[in-house]
Amino acid sequence: MVAFGAVPAQASAATAVAEPAVTSAEYPDDNAWHPGAGLPGSFTFSAGGDDSVVGFYWGNTDPAGTFVAADHPGGSATVSYTPQTSGPNDLYVTSVDSAGNRSPQHVHHFYVQSTEPLINGPRETGVGIPAEFRFSPGMADVVSYTYRVDSGPETTVAAAAGGTATADVVTATRGFHKLNVWSTTSTGLTSGIGSNGYSASDAPLVSSTDYPDFVGSGGPGVTGTFTLTPRTPGVVDYVYYFYEDWDNPTVVPAGPDGRASFTYTPTASGYYPMQVYSRTADGTYSGLGREYYIVVN
Repeated sequence: MVAFGAVPAQASAATAVAEPAVTSAEYPDDNAWHPGAGLPGSFTFSAGGDDSVVGFYWGNTDPAGTFVAADHPGGSATVSYTPQTSGPNDLYVTSVDSAGNRSPQHVHHFYVQSTEPLINGPRETGVGIPAEFRFSPGMADVVSYTYRVDSGPETTVAAAAGGTATADVVTATRGFHKLNVWSTTSTGLTSGIGSNGYSASDAPLVSSTDYPDFVGSGGPGVTGTFTLTPRTPGVVDYVYYFYEDWDNPTVVPAGPDGRASFTYTPTASGYYPMQVYSRTADGTYSGLGREYYIVVN
């Protein structure tokens, strides 16, 4: 005999155990929207008068895996649960008797309003250098935001009076990353987690007002100025190649801020693909080059 209140073992025998009823004041199953991701609610499980029920398994995954004892055989139990995502949510609940037999599973379906912060930032960042992201609140009374890149360490920044904040996010490696952000109110409530995907590249940025990338501009004999911006620390110069002339790279020294510029005068109309790498003092090239396409009218 399993003592009342202890977690019963799972039995293999199938007996008729009544499916539980589930109610919640904050998150009822009524097809309406309710408090929000990160905001807790109370959920009550009832045995529906089945005196064989000693407790309930519950959770947000199927099958339910967390046990809570009923207040008495055939009674009820109340738990606190905080949904972490907005939109449709499900809570799975089964009754269990002293032999470990479970009832059919009840699915409590409810809708959670969005509290996740909005995230605005670049689609591509550099590697090892800060990139500015802006956070806007999805709930009232936000005083701070906490963010992490992928599963990395957490960083908290204070919100301004309007509830917004900016953060200089440093990404350590090339590739695709996810910035996860949640807000906290003055009373300690946390929002749902907002996510923003972006890529990180150490390829330098190339820009020109005279010959914008892949835009027909200028003409034969028209000189264009091209600005190079580092996307990794320690850049001392840049190396660029035209696709038809790989054996003759051009080296451009960087200034103290790591930036550089050069001019180029096309001799004929046409298409001039170019690739640019940055280089550090020890001669290490950026792992990726930036492709840039000069299109001469």
